[in-house]
Amino acid sequence: MKIRDLRWTSAFIPIEAPLRYAFGAHPGFSRLVIEVDTDEGLTGLGECYSGASREGQLEEMRSLLIGEDPFQLERIRWKLSSPSAQKLFGNVLGYAGVEFACLDLQGKAIGRPVCDLLGGRVRDEIPFAGYAFYRYANDRGEGEIGDAKQMVAYARELIGRYGFGTLKFKNGVMHPDEEVETFIALRKAFPGLKLRLDPNAAWSVTTAVRMARRLADYDVEYYEDPVWGMRALERVNAKAPWITLASNMSIFAFEDLAPAARMNVLDVVLLDPHWYGGISRARIAAGVCESLGLDVGLHSGAEFGVSQAAALHLLASISNLSAAADSHYHHLTDDILVGGKLEYTANGSMAVPQGPGLGVQLDHDKLAQYHELALKQEMGSWIEDPKRPGVVTIQPKW
Repeated sequence: MKIRDLRWTSAFIPIEAPLRYAFGAHPGFSRLVIEVDTDEGLTGLGECYSGASREGQLEEMRSLLIGEDPFQLERIRWKLSSPSAQKLFGNVLGYAGVEFACLDLQGKAIGRPVCDLLGGRVRDEIPFAGYAFYRYANDRGEGEIGDAKQMVAYARELIGRYGFGTLKFKNGVMHPDEEVETFIALRKAFPGLKLRLDPNAAWSVTTAVRMARRLADYDVEYYEDPVWGMRALERVNAKAPWITLASNMSIFAFEDLAPAARMNVLDVVLLDPHWYGGISRARIAAGVCESLGLDVGLHSGAEFGVSQAAALHLLASISNLSAAADSHYHHLTDDILVGGKLEYTANGSMAVPQGPGLGVQLDHDKLAQYHELALKQEMGSWIEDPKRPGVVTIQPKW
């Protein structure tokens, strides 16, 4: 089997209401959906972050990929995205989508799911966390979340709808004192729920330590990226050793893992099959973490269904998964898969797809519909937060 072509299509899918981050706001989710065709009539599916730079990466990879055997994945990796190319030119995100497609092709060719290519599954369902954001109202004037009362009400609706046993509260938007009061309100409303918070590295070390002290009695599952950089995380860990630290921002590549363990920076590494260069590479990273005594979870980057399926296969094969996976997926109003969105079980989990490859199929009519929407989105999936002009590029440190 030889690869005959590499194609990609930009798509933009609306979400329930615009989400607010430390860096700006999300009006919807934007991705590149990848298709890799072979001379045997099989097509593998992939997905990656959107943007002109990513499309340029894929264009450069296309001529190098044509003629290759999708089973020769290590050869393809060194040809398209060697470690030096990743470090110097940042092409890991485009390559990851291609890797998804190659693994999808392998699974389809032999009639086995991708997780079986990674060593087999240790779980059939993946638990997910509900993802709670401050939000703006949507076009119908619905969905605004701007204070503790609205956040608790949203969390109650989210848990009732999906059955999540874990809630992730996105921070770095309001003043830290207000956000911590909201966390405390969530803890009081849901005493048995696992609660984590994520300021997206928007706080200073001093602020992060002060907030950790305020939260010491409120059972934080983990404190994700309160500050930026390994040295800053190490200082937070030293000053607030009672709180579990996690990261996907300061620790997000293979070369970060050993220094993070040596410096005693954190407890939980949040893997991402895009950032680590594919499903198989993230699986290797999980093994490295296991050898270093680090637990793993999953970072989410506003995935469509192809990337969601990739994450399910990855997590099915990881033994040291210690926390419910992050996912923006429940915010989507639709998907580009045949049959629509992947479904949650009653306890907020998702079943690992059973079919060959990634186990999902592309709905080309839906893809065309959301490609048209992508062409109308001048700024893609990120916009400047109207209430905080300038913070798309400048982070508050309080």
